[in-house]
Formats: sequence, structure tokens, C-alpha cells
Amino acid sequence: MSTIIIILAVVLTCSILAGIGFWYAMRRRPPLAKPLPFISPPCRKLSERERKAVEQYLAALEKQPRILSPGETRRRHEKLVLTAQSNNVYPVTRAITRYGLSTDDPHKWRYYLDEVEVHLPPLWEQYITDENYVELIRTQSIPLIISLNGHSLVDYAIDQQSLPNLIRPSSTNASIRKAESENVELVRVRKETLEEYRLSRPDGTREAVIISFALLLFFIGLLLPASLMIWLSVLAGMMIVASLWLMYRVPGENGLREIHCLRGAPKRWGLFGESNQEQSNITLGIIDLAYPTHWQPYVAHDLGQVTDVDIYLNRQVVRQGRFLSLQDEVRNFPLQRWRKNVVLAVGSLIVLALLITWIPLSMPIKLSLAWAKGTESLDVNSVNQLSREDLKVGDSLKVTGTGMCAVPDNYQSNRTYTYMPFDCSQIYWNNATPLPLPHSDIIEKASALLDTTTRQLHPETNTDPKLNPQLASAIQKSGMILLDDFSDLVLKTQALCNQAQDCMRLKNALVNLGNAKDWDTLVSRADSGQLNGMNVLLRPVSAEALENLVHTATSTFFFRETRRAAENLNSPPPGGFVIASDEGHQLVNQPQPAVPLFDLDAGSQWQELQRLSSLLLHTPFSATGIITGIYTDANGTRHIALHNEPDAMAKWRYLGAALLLIVLLTCAITNGLLALRRIHLNRQRMLAIQQYYDKCFNPSLNTIQGVRSIF
Repeated sequence: MSTIIIILAVVLTCSILAGIGFWYAMRRRPPLAKPLPFISPPCRKLSERERKAVEQYLAALEKQPRILSPGETRRRHEKLVLTAQSNNVYPVTRAITRYGLSTDDPHKWRYYLDEVEVHLPPLWEQYITDENYVELIRTQSIPLIISLNGHSLVDYAIDQQSLPNLIRPSSTNASIRKAESENVELVRVRKETLEEYRLSRPDGTREAVIISFALLLFFIGLLLPASLMIWLSVLAGMMIVASLWLMYRVPGENGLREIHCLRGAPKRWGLFGESNQEQSNITLGIIDLAYPTHWQPYVAHDLGQVTDVDIYLNRQVVRQGRFLSLQDEVRNFPLQRWRKNVVLAVGSLIVLALLITWIPLSMPIKLSLAWAKGTESLDVNSVNQLSREDLKVGDSLKVTGTGMCAVPDNYQSNRTYTYMPFDCSQIYWNNATPLPLPHSDIIEKASALLDTTTRQLHPETNTDPKLNPQLASAIQKSGMILLDDFSDLVLKTQALCNQAQDCMRLKNALVNLGNAKDWDTLVSRADSGQLNGMNVLLRPVSAEALENLVHTATSTFFFRETRRAAENLNSPPPGGFVIASDEGHQLVNQPQPAVPLFDLDAGSQWQELQRLSSLLLHTPFSATGIITGIYTDANGTRHIALHNEPDAMAKWRYLGAALLLIVLLTCAITNGLLALRRIHLNRQRMLAIQQYYDKCFNPSLNTIQGVRSIF
């Protein structure tokens, strides 16, 4: 077993180290290009000639000076870097759409295939048509077009020290919207705010699933050996910490997206190009704007008027005019992320069900609460000393003394009792006089009947002074058996079976042997002495039958009196203590019987009961453990339950089980309530936002004072 545990621990350690190494290696590598939605296999490989031309173009592009306009920052993705994915060339037939501002700076123009931005060599703008056959490759940032309508980078004029100044040639066939009549001003370029960031960040469902899985690992660790439990606990803790960090982290400057703050007059135009964005048909200059769905009834208020519009690079509007603002929505109407709460509540309930089903929790909870309050270690060897102690659950107790093994009222079927009918996992301990040994007059009468029957049917010698030796020798030779004291047999049977319904078969047999009318007549003759000196000859078969009848009759009395005596032993004096092991461990050091009491024959049961009573009614005992229960019964006897003192690892398991139970209950209840509340608030949020915008754009005399600009 230990070898398997070591192997599993080594495998788990290697897996964790390999995962950390892979994460570190991937973290150091440049990110791969994102998949393009419009491409599909097949693709071809980039030829050596084409690759050389691409490298020369990128080198020349890097040398070209870049002049930034005021307020503009260099976008991170502007630098084109080849990756391992750049060897694949993807052919695409699409319309090319150009977005930008009304400025003469050629770098302001950006080219899109559908919603994906691509890099187009500057001299190729004149070759754009309505439908363009394009070949492109992926880079670390945006795809690079290496061929447009038959024009390839292989033939591109890149022999110069730098690329020629970019011009804006006119093309009647280009699917580029003219900008001569538009007047759009770039006010500034800013980073998105935290409120705007929260709208686009994940809702935490993935992290909630990871946390639920970590809680499951904690539960599995409680069932595994110590070596694996430590590793699983560390792994689960790291997963929870990482998930919480991802869920609540505040992004740095580089983690926030750029937002372009524009100023111009929005107009209603038809869509141009073939981008599959929001069908808003509203443009700012040549930029097709994509609005949030709930803004659609309000965006028309700013048409034809000079308006401040903030957009992402993908043309998604985050602010327009005085009132429309996603930032203000999040600030005044907080987002209600409820899916993570549902996942955490359900995950906690599942792990809680497994915990309650697989692990006994009463002991961990008791001991954990006791250890939290503080415990003591006690060593006592007298009843009076134990009476003076202030005992509480969780204390470590060692007791030595002389007491009585308990006799249970009813025996539990799922336990084995070594000293039946005594249960030496419980000890009565007091200063009272020990109980006397079991005694019964009926047992003495039954024993006397057995003795006289055995003596007469199985005599030790053949020399009976009351019998003629010649007659005895003749009886022996004939094989017959002589009852030389029949009167004694009758009288002892009557003494034992004094009730009319007792020993009916035995009485009938004796009546037949005595040639009497009935049992009462036979007993009267025996009492009067008429049967004195009467001898009865029996065949061996008859003698055996008589002996069996006697054994059957006496066995009933032996069984009954043995059980009655055992029950009477369950009457200890009131007061004192009952020291019990809740694990069923024996608290005495006495030799164990080879056969249980009630598996013996009738006569041996009584003898065994007396032997056990002589040992266990007043026997030395020793009990050590942690107190797990204390109570006082109706007789004033204090019951103290002890549990073997756990080792260090067992204590950690108890604490871990108790803490996990508290965490699961807290997590399930808290997230369940939060989920219900946030679901309700999420339904009310959009309604509140709509009501606010209605007041802003349709003010009345009663509400005009409550409307304010949010900027």
C-alpha cells in the first residue's frame, strides 16, 4: 500500500511541475493569432520567395517613421511579427471596407474583411474592387495581405530604404466610402474605465466551476492517505486562490482596451461593406456605429447634431451625447452577475452531500468545537478525584481503578460482546460494595436432580451396600441398569417441577416406572416412605430415554435462570460513573472466553456466568481518550464517553472535515441567496435603465429637476 501511495504522490508531483513548466513556457511565447471567422481549409504553404518578400516588407515597414497625432497612443497590435502560423496562406474572396477619420494622415485608415482588421500594403488601395480575391497570412497581431487581385508582395516596390509616402489614390471601383463631405474630429484616445471593462469581462462562471472542483478535491483529500491529502489540499488551495484572483483582479493599464473619443454629426446611412455588425444604419463620418441593443430607441435624438461619441476599435459605442453612457449605467445600476453564484451554490451542495454521506461528522464537529474553546489533560485514579474535576467535551482523560463491567439492557446486533453478557467497553465505577455472585435455588435443585440421575444411571462402582452382591453381579451380566433410589429421583423432580405444567414428559415416565395412578399419587407414596428401598430395573434404551428427559427438563430451568441472573446484574448502585469507549474497545485486561456464554450447553452456561461474574464484577480497568460526551441519568450516574486520542494527522482530518463543512454550508447558503437576489435585480436593472433614459430624453415639468447630465 505504501508503495502505491508513493508512486501516486510522485506522479502527482511530476504532473504539477510539468503543468507549471508548460504554463511558464507558453507565458514566455508570443501569443498566436486569433482564429479568423471567414477562413476555412484548405490553405497552402508560404513559398520561400513569398516568405523572403514578406520579411523584406516587414523590415522596410519597421524603418518607416510613424507620426502620431495629438492624444493618440501607439496601438499594441500595430507591429507585425511572424509566428509559426504564418506559414499558412489563406485565400479569401471578400469586399474590403475602410474605416477611419477625415484626415489626410494615411495611417488613420484601417481596412477590414468583415469585422476583422487586416493590414493592406499602402500602394494597393487603388486595386480594391467590389469583390476582392485576397491571400493573407496570420501574424502576431493582425493578418497581413500578401496578394490582392493578382498583385503580390513578391512584385512590391520594397527595394527603397523606406516605403514611399502613402497617397490616397482615387478608385471608382474601390468599396471605400468617400470622406470629403464628412467632418469628424478625433478629440483624444483614452483607456476604457473599470466600469466599461466590467461589461466585457467574463461573468466568473469559469472561475466558479474551478472553485467547486477545488472543494471536491478537498473532500477527496479527506478520504485519501496523508501523503496524498497534503498534495490535494495544496493543489485545491492554489486553484481557489487563482480563481479568486481572476474573478476580482483589477486590470492594469495594458489590460484595458483603447477607446477613441470622436466628435461629429451622426447620420443615418445604409450599411456599406459586408461586415456583420449590429444593423444600426447610423454612421459617424465613414464609421459605421454599433450600439447596445437597449440604446436603439434613443440614438436618433443626436442625428444631424455635433455629438461626442466614444467607440472601441471594433466600432462599438460606449458613450454618446449627454446621457447615453455604459459607464454611467454600470455605476448607477450595478451589474448583477448571478451565474457564478448559481454554480457555486450547486457545487457546494453536491460536495456537502458527498461529505455527509461518506464521512461521519459528529466526532470532527465535537472535537473541533472543543479544541476551539480550550481543553485540559486529566489523570485520575479514584472516584472522589474524578467527582471533583470539571469535565467537558474535548478534555483528555486517563482513568485507572477497579470497577464492574456493564450489562446492557439490550444488546446491539451490530456489535460483538467478548464477555457476554458483560460489555467491558463500559465500566461502572463507584465506591459501593460490589454485587454478589449470581445465586439461584432453582439451579441448585436442577443440579441435584442431574446429580442423582447421573449417579444412579452411571454408578462409579458396582458395590452397593444395600444390594446383594450376587444380585448386583447378575444385573451387570444381564446388561440391565438399576435405579437403587427411585424415591429420591421422584422427590427431587417434584422439588424442581413443582408446577403442574412443568416437566410433563418426565413426570409421566416416572409415573409409569413407579406403577402409580398419577403423579400426585407417586409423590405421596414417596413422601410417606413407601418407595424407600424400591429398586427399578431399566433396559439401556429406557435408561437413556430417562436421562434425556431429565436433561431436557433441567435445561429449561438452567437457560431461564441464567438469563434472569444476567438481567439482575444490570442493577448497579446509583451514583458513580460509567466510563464507556464509544469505539467499543475493551477497558479490562482479562482472559477472553473461548466460546460465547449462550453458545454453551445449559449446565455450562450457569457455571460460565459465575466464573465471568467472579472476574468482572470487581475488575481492574484502564481507560484513556478524548471525552466526546457527558450526561447524567435518572439514577445520578454520570456517563462519560471516551474516544481514542487521535494522532496529529487524525486531528488535521477532523479539523479539515469541520472547516470544510462550515465552508460548504456558508458557500451554499450565501451564494444561493445572492443568486436569487441578483436574478431578481437583473430583471429590474434594464427596466430601471430604460426608465432613466425615458426621463432624460422626454423630460416633463415634474421630472426635469431630477434629470442631470452624467458627464
